Parts: sequence; C-alpha cells; structure tokens
Amino acid sequence: MSSPSALFVPEPESEPEHGAGIVKQVLESSRRPGRFVLTLADGRAFTVPIAALSDTGATRAGVALDAAAVAHLARESAVTDVVDRAVNALARGRKTRRELELRLRRHQPDRALVADALDRLAASGVLSDEEVALAEAAARLRRGEAPSHVRQVLRRKGVEGRMAQDAVSIAISHDGFDEAQACRELAEKRGRALANQPPAIARRRLVGFLQRRGFSGHVISQVLRDVLATMGDDGHE
Repeated sequence: MSSPSALFVPEPESEPEHGAGIVKQVLESSRRPGRFVLTLADGRAFTVPIAALSDTGATRAGVALDAAAVAHLARESAVTDVVDRAVNALARGRKTRRELELRLRRHQPDRALVADALDRLAASGVLSDEEVALAEAAARLRRGEAPSHVRQVLRRKGVEGRMAQDAVSIAISHDGFDEAQACRELAEKRGRALANQPPAIARRRLVGFLQRRGFSGHVISQVLRDVLATMGDDGHE
C-alpha cells in the first residue's frame, strides 16, 4: 500500500509573470534634473519623471511591478528621453514643431513617441509655433526681407498658412514696414558690393538678389534706376 506522502503531488511553483519585475533601487538622476533612475532586480533601468513612479507605485526598493507597470515605465522612459532632447534643442534657438520633429527623428524613429513628446511640450507651453512665427516674422522684417518672402520661410519651417499670414501682419502692424524703403536699403547695400562689376552683370545680379528676398517686380523697378545710377548705370542693359 502506498504511503500518504506518495499520494501527494506538490503543485508546481508559479512562474513569474513575463515582463514583470522587482524594484531594486530608485535614485534621483545626477545628470538630468527632475528625473529618477529606477533599476529593477534583473538589471533593467528606466529614467523617468516622478509622476511615472507615482503612477506605477514604483517608489521604493522591493516593490513588485506587474508587466503592465513595467511596460508603462519603459514607454515613459523613452518619451522622457525625447522630451529632454527636445528641450535641449529649444534652449539653443527657437524652432517650430516640424523643425523639432525632424531633428528628433534622427535619434528616435518611433513617430508615436516623438509625437507624444511634442504634444507634452506644446501642452506645457514650451513649444509654440505661433510664438516662433511671431518672433521670426518680426526679426526677418527688421532685416529688410519682404513680407511675401517671410511668409514663404515660415511655411517651409512648418508654420500653418493662416498662422504665417497673421504673424507677418502682426509684425508689420507693431513695427511698421515700408517695402519700397526696405528694398532700397538692401539694393544700396548690395549695389556697393557690385560696384566693380560691369553694369549689365551688376544689374542682373542685383535684380536676382532682390527677387530672392521676395520683393515684387514693381517694387524692384521703383528703386532699381536710382540705385544703378549711383553705380554709373542708367538702369538699362
């Protein structure tokens, strides 16, 4: 007769949930202010904001995390990397969302992660195409660029059409802009650089220079004769 112990079949130990983990340590990042480095017992590590720790309960060593919590931390870590890279880029100069997206995708090919990071920056007010458009329009108009050219530049930077138009209009209303005078000042400055060129070549280069800056043929013709006269040309080929 079999012994009672022979009839007892022990239950197999349950396998740990795939992707789950145990928090080994949580330390504030020494290189990235406001970020925390969470390390799991199996060696995986995530750099996240404090909100991600609170959301998952991963606030101290020994906490067991299920697979969903670990996946959330992994995504937050990836998005945080993109956010921090974007903030560093913005600190070096103003950029539109489109410009920033192109820069970030060189390092992070996942479009969804990049979009999530940019959405967060926009929601916090750090990223604003409207503010970039206003600042860019004002700066370019002060340098003497024609309104039509400024609008084209803003569109190439990814600014929406109506927003680009409004930014140029606002900059003109705030600072004032005399297109003929701006064209004349640029033409005179460029004309001095072309003074040693044959008249026909100087004229052709000066016209091309002004056209590339967005001035219309009508405005160019208004100032061309006077400027070329100072260079010893009567305005004709």
